[in-house]
Amino acid sequence: MMTRRTSLEPSRPSRRTFLAASAGLGVGALTGCGGGFGDGGGDSGGSGGELKFDIPDPDAKFPTDDVTLRLVDSNDTKAPFWEQFFEAYQTKHDNVTCQYDGLPWNRIEEVVPLGIRNGSAHDLIQLPGTIPLSQAVAEGWVSPVDEYIPNFAEWQKRIPASYQVEGFHVFEGKQYLVPLGSDQRHFQALHYNKQLMNDAGFDPQSEPLTWDTYREAARKVTKQNDGQAYGVILEIAQPGRLVFWVEYMARMAGLPIVGNILQPSGEFHHDSDEIVEAIELLLALKSDGSLFPGSNSLTAPECWPRVARGNAAMVSAGPWVTVTWERDNPDFEFGVGDHPHPNDDPWPVGYLSIGGDALTMFSGSKVKEVAGDVLGYVTSLDGQTRWGEITGAGNPPVLDEARKASAESYSEQGKKCVELADAMVANPEPIIANPDVALVSKREKPVDPDFAGVIQAALVGEISDLRGALRDLKDRSEKARDAAIAEAKKLDGSTATREDWIFPNWDPKKDYTVEDYQGR
Repeated sequence: MMTRRTSLEPSRPSRRTFLAASAGLGVGALTGCGGGFGDGGGDSGGSGGELKFDIPDPDAKFPTDDVTLRLVDSNDTKAPFWEQFFEAYQTKHDNVTCQYDGLPWNRIEEVVPLGIRNGSAHDLIQLPGTIPLSQAVAEGWVSPVDEYIPNFAEWQKRIPASYQVEGFHVFEGKQYLVPLGSDQRHFQALHYNKQLMNDAGFDPQSEPLTWDTYREAARKVTKQNDGQAYGVILEIAQPGRLVFWVEYMARMAGLPIVGNILQPSGEFHHDSDEIVEAIELLLALKSDGSLFPGSNSLTAPECWPRVARGNAAMVSAGPWVTVTWERDNPDFEFGVGDHPHPNDDPWPVGYLSIGGDALTMFSGSKVKEVAGDVLGYVTSLDGQTRWGEITGAGNPPVLDEARKASAESYSEQGKKCVELADAMVANPEPIIANPDVALVSKREKPVDPDFAGVIQAALVGEISDLRGALRDLKDRSEKARDAAIAEAKKLDGSTATREDWIFPNWDPKKDYTVEDYQGR
């Protein structure tokens, strides 16, 4: 019998008991494993029905005694998959108890380090961004999976090379990070209340909004509803989301950026005209009175329900919101469109080709063979197809064949999310160009306030000179990067230079390929 709890209180779980917690928020750092840049907010899955899992027989190393496998991750769209899969896995292996802890990121940041320190960490862990994988490997906290995933040589052929990158997933030739979901997701799809937008005369799903019509639609919705509904709701209390909003706008407007680095100059992008103009659009929404009152104190998961309840017309978010609304509000009529277009020919936005939800194996695990068997199945074609069918558009599979197969069952809105994702292009990754970039990331000290903090401060009225604040941020960021490069060279023998963030042969409208790395 399955039970659900919202904390890690002491208990004696039965063989068929799972632990799952209400989801929270989180964005993993580049060199960490906090996955998917999903906002949490609930265990939203794509498929409500039970699916058949074709779990293969284990190899000879599989334990015969009664054992327990424990897994912790950030919940969201992943929880329904683990619940259904672990039920099937326990049926297949009656000596195995599976314990699943789906937690908010702030709880993961507490539970995982504590478990590592006292030797009681979960067997499979989605590391928080506060623990870079490079550090976890260096400290001996995690184990490579090479000898535990069945038929590992075949596994390496099956998994795309972008998920086997030295310095990110692999260290000294050993695989430590196992990808489960792809990060090819449009994080700023315009999710909107159809009734409010139709009443205002707009249909963003069939005709994308421009920057001007986005502002116009927000004003019109606000005026028509006389304080009962507003045009846009923003997660200002979760400023990391605002960074995506602004950078997507700037990239679509033609700003040549890879992450937050201008190409080909290699400088930080913070005071670029396109960045300033995107933030000014946010400020215009506020000055128009079109922002939902109280946005200053709202996180992303607190925004979404207010659109479904008719308090706001539009929210920009990833496909996990489509999945959440379809599950929690099946009668809610909503649409999904592209992020507002700055012009008639917007550039495609990029995605992190090496990112996405991923797990590591605790070095102190007593059931590594079971953990490896689970990882092997979930990354198989059958496992990946089931993953896509259950998690829905919010967490696409790593394997392209599984991604296409699972998308056939998606709703119109889910398929629109896939369409937007398909239009994205793979960004070049500095860590692929030079794995020593990971050493620099480890040494680089965060600037305060950072980009998210500056955007947030502008929206709450704490900054009067926006361009000046962004120029100051750029200067501080440049100094922090240069200092980290020098420190990594001195202390770690790093060979990374500022040139590793520059890609002269990059075409912002195309995928950056393995061949492109070889030709840069």
